[in-house]
Amino acid sequence: MGFHDTTFDAAIADRTLHALEGARSRRRTYGQAAFSTATDDGLMPDEIRQILAGRRIVDAFPVQSGESPLAYAARAVAEMMVAYLRDELSDPSDHRRNIRPSLGAAAIA
Repeated sequence: MGFHDTTFDAAIADRTLHALEGARSRRRTYGQAAFSTATDDGLMPDEIRQILAGRRIVDAFPVQSGESPLAYAARAVAEMMVAYLRDELSDPSDHRRNIRPSLGAAAIA
């Protein structure tokens, strides 16, 4: 069977498309839950934007395997607040935001 002899299987392409759409929808659900929890916990939207520094919440604070949206939101907001406070305490005039919490103090240097 040569390179150009391969047939296109529409069923496989359809399943792949649905899987990608499902993953995108799940990421959006997790991100919305975290944003809502963050604002409910007292972070202002502009503070959240500073912490995220142009990234999506789920990119800055990845979802852990098997984590529910509510559990993710609680953990992500806790990590956001730690990042916010750490950055404010390290240098309030420095506008670098959210040096990944998992990288620790070594990333600041």
